[in-house]
Amino acid sequence: MIRKCSIQRRLESAYVIRHTGVMSQSESLSSGEAPEALLPENIPMEDRVLVERVKSLYGNSPTVLIGGLSVAFIISALLWSTSSHILLSGWLGAQLLIALGRAILFSRFLSIDEAGNPVRFSYWAWLYTCGAAMSGIMWGSLPWLVMDPASLTNTLIISLILFGMIAACIGSHAAFLPAFYAYALPVGCLLALHFIVEGGDLAVVGFLVGVFLLPNIMYAVNLSRIIQKSIALRFEREKLLVDVQVKRQEAEQANLDKSRFLASASHDLRQPLHALDLYLGVLAREKNEQKHDEWLGKARQSSTVLGELLNGLLDISRLDAGNVQVEKRMIPLTPLLEECAAEFAQQAGEKGINLRLRIQHGACAITDPMLLGRMLRNLLSNAIRYTESGKVLLAVRRRSNRLLVEVWDTGPGIAEEKREAIFSEFYQLGNPERDREKGLGLGLAIVRRLSDLLDHPIDLRSQPGRGSCFCISLPACTAGEACVLPKADEPQRDIAGMFMLLVDDDEAILDATRSWLRAQDCEVLSASSGRAMLDELARLEYARPDVIIADYRLRGEEDGVTVVHALREHFAADVPAIIISGDTAADVGGKVKEACCHFLPKPVREDQLLNALVQFVPD
Repeated sequence: MIRKCSIQRRLESAYVIRHTGVMSQSESLSSGEAPEALLPENIPMEDRVLVERVKSLYGNSPTVLIGGLSVAFIISALLWSTSSHILLSGWLGAQLLIALGRAILFSRFLSIDEAGNPVRFSYWAWLYTCGAAMSGIMWGSLPWLVMDPASLTNTLIISLILFGMIAACIGSHAAFLPAFYAYALPVGCLLALHFIVEGGDLAVVGFLVGVFLLPNIMYAVNLSRIIQKSIALRFEREKLLVDVQVKRQEAEQANLDKSRFLASASHDLRQPLHALDLYLGVLAREKNEQKHDEWLGKARQSSTVLGELLNGLLDISRLDAGNVQVEKRMIPLTPLLEECAAEFAQQAGEKGINLRLRIQHGACAITDPMLLGRMLRNLLSNAIRYTESGKVLLAVRRRSNRLLVEVWDTGPGIAEEKREAIFSEFYQLGNPERDREKGLGLGLAIVRRLSDLLDHPIDLRSQPGRGSCFCISLPACTAGEACVLPKADEPQRDIAGMFMLLVDDDEAILDATRSWLRAQDCEVLSASSGRAMLDELARLEYARPDVIIADYRLRGEEDGVTVVHALREHFAADVPAIIISGDTAADVGGKVKEACCHFLPKPVREDQLLNALVQFVPD
């Protein structure tokens, strides 16, 4: 009963469409309800329109049946005294039987599956057409049964009634033109034929009936086109409204995610910063030099956590902003997997976890090795952190033209309802207290973004209490052993004696960097701007520096790239340069690369700066 009522409301809506062109869905959207969608989105528009036309056709059935029977009784009453009672009663009885059959057809249509397919709806449209044809033939037979050409009243009553029935059926049957033709043509043609057969002046009337029929057919054709267009426009409008609602919900969700992200980031940034400030206070007051190393180590640990958190946030920011450049090439997976496993061997051993590596000989993939390595390191770190005992397996296997890199663990597993949430920022299972020793909650968020960026789908299979498996799918290549990674030479670690120019407008960073470089036995000339540096170089004659180190964002319109160009011009030499910046915009990296400078994003660890500087140690 509920489903029948639901379909009836839809049929009534379709009836409204026929008269108004487009049915508004704004009320349902404003109340949070999705617009009606009985058919899948992949159904062609033509078929979707057909379904709605058939619903409109049947939606008019109650009006057509009740109206037709009412007119039949009225005309029978008007002609009862002047016509054969037997013929008129038989004709009226036939009308009742046809109406009953069409009513049963209508009730059966209401019971069909709401998600019926277009082919089935076409079948129901032709059934309706058959009923319309039977009704049209019965109305067209009326003048042959009871019309008296000698009686002007009788002739006018029958003619006007039939003209009215033809005109009335345009609105109710135009949604499916064959149904209109099946009804109107028998009525009009049989009436015209009767007048022609009678001959005389009535033959002219028969010709005029045919003339009357033609504009009605043209009007029905035009109305049918309007109905089809209006239905198609309604579907397009509903789709647009749904898209707007989805976009609005996405924007609202993004706003909520942003608020949660900022709240979590604010908390996690404050924690190590707070600890670092206290450790520095202890160092300033502690007189026992033996404890200085202990407090310094703890301060360094807080600084490391702070740096990792900032780097994670910057990575997410750069990935979301599309500022990460992807450089895919063919690489053998074995060296990369061995390197990743070696990095985590000690961490796994300290927890008593058996870290195993299972590789496939000759496995070669098309990927960005640096970004894929970042994904694998995050997954391995996550697996070891959450596995208390057992093993972690890093494996690769082939499936058709893809390579599957898998990270298995015997940890606690992940419940089905939480498998999507774990890829959100700062979301951690079993860490409501935000213990930093259990990670920062950014690793899997970065993995998901890198997966989308590289077009390397990631799949998660997990069984609570038994463990999880993260699987990265990579496109395989057939280069095999010919695909090799270049071996990087172990960098020299000594930069003592190098002469450097340092430009930074932040006095604290300038002093800290200068102090660190001098602690490495480097000679440093520093300035807060390029102009100040050029003035100092003009005042005294300095030798060409080994490296220029400059911050990207300086005061005013000046930037690090401009400063490097000016200093190179001053020395008339292509001096190596390092640009340091906390700006993650894509154009920054592009400008730095175009200027042939090495780029380091802030915060820069001392080992990162050292590795960058050793490249420029003079021979």
